[in-house]
Amino acid sequence: MKKLKFKRPSYRFWFAAMAITAVAFGYLCLRDYGLTGRVCAFAVLMLLMLQSLRSVRRPLDAMQNGMYLLQEQDYSSRLREVGQTDADRVVNLFNRLMDSMKHERLRLEEQNRFLDMLIEASPSGIAICNFDGSVSSANSAFRAMATPSVMEVLNRLADGQSEVCRPGESQILRCSRRSFMDSGFHRPFFMIDRLTDEIVQAEKDVFNKMVRTISHEVNNSLGSVVSVLESLEELHADDHVVTSAIAAAHNSCLNLNLFTRGYAEVAKLPKPEPEPIELKVFVERLLPSLAKLCTNGIELRAESDDSAVVSADPVLMERVLVNLVKNSAESIGSRGGTITIRTATGILTVEDDGPGLSAEATGRIFTPFFSTKHRDRGLGLMLVSDILHSHQLRFSLATDPADGLTRFTIKWQ
Repeated sequence: MKKLKFKRPSYRFWFAAMAITAVAFGYLCLRDYGLTGRVCAFAVLMLLMLQSLRSVRRPLDAMQNGMYLLQEQDYSSRLREVGQTDADRVVNLFNRLMDSMKHERLRLEEQNRFLDMLIEASPSGIAICNFDGSVSSANSAFRAMATPSVMEVLNRLADGQSEVCRPGESQILRCSRRSFMDSGFHRPFFMIDRLTDEIVQAEKDVFNKMVRTISHEVNNSLGSVVSVLESLEELHADDHVVTSAIAAAHNSCLNLNLFTRGYAEVAKLPKPEPEPIELKVFVERLLPSLAKLCTNGIELRAESDDSAVVSADPVLMERVLVNLVKNSAESIGSRGGTITIRTATGILTVEDDGPGLSAEATGRIFTPFFSTKHRDRGLGLMLVSDILHSHQLRFSLATDPADGLTRFTIKWQ
């Protein structure tokens, strides 16, 4: 604690006392009291004057020191009693006021410290803005989630509004703008909440319920239809036209069964059983079978920076790679191109030089049943998304405007 330097008291009272004493002494000199009487009277007068001066100076010094303490905001120091009843009541009242202010200040500091710790530990991203809307402070969660696209959403929100957005990665975020009172003015702050797990689970529950209902109704109907077709085929075995029509109808039933089985495959996705796998060896082992998916002059490459070992279910990860390479090949089409599988420390990337994704498609690419290809069911990326979510991995799909390559990146870090 710094040492306080109290201001010296004013000397106006000393000059006033000396002037009064001089006037009184002059009056005594005009009276015939003798030298001894004059000296005694002067001494008594000086003692009375000094006592009066002390009784006035001490309360004034205490008031001046109290004003100095308030000015310096020093709530730890206290005033000493001056020995006068009325003045001591003021001093005690001042000391109690300083105690209250000290305790209130300490309480506010502790609350602010606890609030800062709570904000920093919150999984929600929180940022406090200046009055002009610029971010002045933010917790680590906000800094991790506040990508340029997310900041663009936050800056266009009005006070009290919220918006759910899907940035380039697989996350689903709810961006909110609120305000609180600070010095009598509304000060804005931003909040970002992760909704990925809740929305993905809700979408999966709805999807599973729908698939179970469709599969049940379709399979029951197909069983009856196939039985009737087989009976008709036996009755009209000699009629080529009828048997051809029955064969076509039977083939349509099989295609419909395969169609519903594809959805059921996503709905009945098994839980992953992770084990250590070496990314480079894993990709090289699958490369021959993956190359068969690349037709129409499409070249498949594999590049590796190191032989990193990660934890994953090899069976499910194989399905991920198959769907990603197939999706890239369909995106490139018949014009020919290159698909490259890159492995690095905890990162697996599948990139292609196809036409790329638009900004609208990037935001909806992991939505169930959404696809950029004509007459596609959108199950490939949905299956990939479910597998990677079950592994609790981070992934993203976007077209880099710098080189025009579309990259699907999986991160174990």
